[in-house]
Amino acid sequence: MNNINIFPYETIASKEVFFGREKESKEIKEFIAHSNNLVIFSKRRLGKTSLIKEIFRQIQEGKKEECLCIYLDIYDITSAEDFGTCLLQGLTSSFKGDITSSLKKLSSMFKRVRAEPTFDPTTMKYGIKPVVTALKFEELLEDFFQSIFDISKNKKIVLAIDEFQQISTIKNKKIDALFRKYVQDEKSANISYIFLGSKRHMLTSLFEYKAPMFELATPLELQTINIKEVYAYVSQHLNIKEETNTYIYTLCDGETKLMQHIFFLLHVKHKSIKITCELVDEVLEEILLYKTAMYRAILDTFTLNQKKCLKLLLKYDKGLFSKDVLYEQNLNKSLMQAAISSLIEKEILDKKDEIFFIPDRAFELWGKRVYLK
Repeated sequence: MNNINIFPYETIASKEVFFGREKESKEIKEFIAHSNNLVIFSKRRLGKTSLIKEIFRQIQEGKKEECLCIYLDIYDITSAEDFGTCLLQGLTSSFKGDITSSLKKLSSMFKRVRAEPTFDPTTMKYGIKPVVTALKFEELLEDFFQSIFDISKNKKIVLAIDEFQQISTIKNKKIDALFRKYVQDEKSANISYIFLGSKRHMLTSLFEYKAPMFELATPLELQTINIKEVYAYVSQHLNIKEETNTYIYTLCDGETKLMQHIFFLLHVKHKSIKITCELVDEVLEEILLYKTAMYRAILDTFTLNQKKCLKLLLKYDKGLFSKDVLYEQNLNKSLMQAAISSLIEKEILDKKDEIFFIPDRAFELWGKRVYLK
């Protein structure tokens, strides 16, 4: 592992440094084995993407000829056509091996889309891209699904769509209704659809009662990684006691990305000495200082009432709408509710079981340690 970052916090974890999630991996694999569908949601920064990609790697390593794994991230789509193109790009990029035979296979399946070879001078590898000029969304969708239906006659397919909630931002097409038509088709019998997302309310609303995709997938909320799995891995690379590991886990509220960032800095700066809570606090302060400019830029976009609301959320765990709490920032109930709604829309806040929380743990800690001072 000489040239590998053993604590990646900004990139997808490779197989060498992926750890934990054994229970979740087993559960997801069982759904895939029976061609069942899943909608996986959680807070951001818990490692959903790394988990799915690791499961895909394991499947392809063990049953490469029996299963085709297709992954795509649609976070940046701005139109229905973007979504259709992403689906086709996910399909073409899943074809590995001989480029000539892959092109021939794809060309035989596509009715309207053309497949062209590509070359990446950085990796020195050939690939395939779909050419979708002037095609309508419905045409792109039909070509994609007819292709995977054709492939699924001979092998199982797993289609994972990350940030699936983004389809709800496209208003001129009923994407969920069109998607439902294909997902519930009998030709999908050998296909497992996995929908992932971090905007819980937007994602789950696509599958709620009376929504087009209602009961098309089983919901699975990804929880924080098991603390014992964290310690089992971290203790291999750092001189750290279980109590200190627990301190970090609690400090980060189990958020994988922030924990990895702390472990990374501890490994870079202090891997040869015993890790203490004092050292943990030092590297956390370094992280928060590094993020200060970014967080202040975010605050600059807030209205005065949103800033007041944030201060109350950072200070109080409950009683946000009590007269005494609201009086502290000269707010009333309606102004507080309006500010909360706007902060949820900005993805600064989230809500679970009637409790509001800040999903970015580093931002929450920065707010409490820097902004409130």
